[in-house]
Amino acid sequence: MFKLIKFEFLRKRMVFAIAAGLTILGQIYALFQYYKMDSDVRTYLGSEIFGIFMGLILVGFAILYFIDIIFLFREDLFKQEGYMLFMTPVNGYGILGAKLVFALLEGLAIATVYLLLFLLNFNLMHVGNIGFSIAGMDALVITTSVKALVLGVLVLIEFALTVYLSFALFKSLFNNTRMKGLITFGIFVGVNIVKSRLVALIRDLFGFNFETVHMSSTNMALDAANVAINYGMIATLVSAVLIFIGTGYLLENKINL
Repeated sequence: MFKLIKFEFLRKRMVFAIAAGLTILGQIYALFQYYKMDSDVRTYLGSEIFGIFMGLILVGFAILYFIDIIFLFREDLFKQEGYMLFMTPVNGYGILGAKLVFALLEGLAIATVYLLLFLLNFNLMHVGNIGFSIAGMDALVITTSVKALVLGVLVLIEFALTVYLSFALFKSLFNNTRMKGLITFGIFVGVNIVKSRLVALIRDLFGFNFETVHMSSTNMALDAANVAINYGMIATLVSAVLIFIGTGYLLENKINL
């Protein structure tokens, strides 16, 4: 599996190089726009330049990452070189696991770069005192934020697995059919509809409905959010495990390359 992960990084090195180059150019341009202003004006407009630049970087990173996640598996199922991958002694679960680990490592690397850019520009543009802001946060706010971050990672994993399952179902059932993009998208929509129905069923069984929770204070709102996030993490994790098992089975037994 480690060799497959290493192979993915080598295969994506040009994409990483282009993304790094564009990010550096954007950073230089943002600093140029900031420092060309008079020092008095920077006090008022520095936060705006910081917010616009970091917002654009966030959107750009997110789009690049989601596109890369989709093509990460599509290339091996819909192009000739995919034969080479599936001829290796690694089974379907190992191949899928390597893809998933690579996607997580890539996401972690992107998040780390974004955080470093955030801190760098926060200080260079004199936006404020981030250490004071964090120190002043309530423990419940920090807990909720950490849980929300974990939920975000789980949602990302489940999204990637859903995309891979859609590709695997197409290759298993409709390999010789035209309009593969449209059919695959239809499968993706269908899988998500089924998932939403199952989540709604589980939610009803547990009797939890976030909309009916009455919140008369910030702490009550955070408590309700914590409960919702807990349910979300459990449902997403269960869904991801089931999709992983199903996709691995298709790759191992049903894929028609």
